[in-house]
Amino acid sequence: MLINHAFFRDYWQKKPLLLRNAVDLPEQNLDKEALFSLAGDENIESRLVVEHGERPWRVHFGPFTRSRLETLPDSGWTILFQDMDKHLPDVASLLQQFRGIPRWRIDDIMISYAVDQGSVGPHTDEYDVFLVQVSGRRLWRINADPGADRRLVPDLDMKILRHFDTEQEWLLEPGDVLYLPPGVAHWGIAEGECITWSVGFRAPSAQELFPEWAEEQQQTIDEHRYRDPGLELQVHDGEIQPQAVLKLQEMLTSALEQDPNDFGDWFGRHITQPKEHLYPLPNPELSTPQMLLEVLQQQPLVRHPASKILYMHNAGKLLLFCGGVSYQLPESCLSLAILLSEQDAWRQEELESWLQDERTAAMLIDLCQRGYIGFE
Repeated sequence: MLINHAFFRDYWQKKPLLLRNAVDLPEQNLDKEALFSLAGDENIESRLVVEHGERPWRVHFGPFTRSRLETLPDSGWTILFQDMDKHLPDVASLLQQFRGIPRWRIDDIMISYAVDQGSVGPHTDEYDVFLVQVSGRRLWRINADPGADRRLVPDLDMKILRHFDTEQEWLLEPGDVLYLPPGVAHWGIAEGECITWSVGFRAPSAQELFPEWAEEQQQTIDEHRYRDPGLELQVHDGEIQPQAVLKLQEMLTSALEQDPNDFGDWFGRHITQPKEHLYPLPNPELSTPQMLLEVLQQQPLVRHPASKILYMHNAGKLLLFCGGVSYQLPESCLSLAILLSEQDAWRQEELESWLQDERTAAMLIDLCQRGYIGFE
């Protein structure tokens, strides 16, 4: 098993781990020809990193024509495809081997195709990553020293470390996995053509979360103005006195104080919003429980690839989140929340009783009409 209690105890956000022949790769792996075709798709986020050219370590953004890719040199470049688990079911199936890590933490699977000596340079990431070798071989060099020089090469399109000293190195072959905690410097260099899948994790920063949370809070804060009924004659009236600053600070912090359940509601909605270019198309036709049941008799209901379904159960309150919306449910629906959040497809016998309940049927229909679940 790839993920277990020992992994979290000994390695998660502590130190790197190399696992040989650790994953079962999908039977239909993407090869060079398939990836070159995907590079021309404007709906897929792709980047081309060229190490040698007019400027070293230059990044170009897709889509790319096949003719452009075929005229590139035989060495020293990489093409990256973001969010491939949202586009290809075979890629998404790899995530089943990472069960046990909170689903809200999983960001995406990025696919990297590199020619000989291709890389994206020595760098660090501020999130956990599993590097899965799918085809060919890639040499990984790492430096986990927290005191190492992390200054960047100036005037580049990418964040490339100015200095990199190799502490350890491993040559990965198909099926091998390298786990790296946040902040570990690493440099992966292709030995011949190779394909690597990177399972990346979300690690929200306060800088990222605060503006969006504060914007929503601003709409609910009661208007509360500064008051100072105990004001006394001020000798130097140009001075901002400490007691005034303290009172203003208390006014703001008390306005931002929030019940943990309310913050959880906001966070669940925030973390389940898809990236803008990945929003599913609405499907208003599925409008009644009977319609859903009729189709369920023929085929299962499935989760849209860009859809995250999560839930929070705390202090007697059950919320289910999907696509930036929260649904409050009675605690008796906890098994439904678990079912929806842990599976990618649901059969008639799993949903039939829930479609006979007015409240849960309305939620399921809403998820269908918004496109987050539906039929293939």
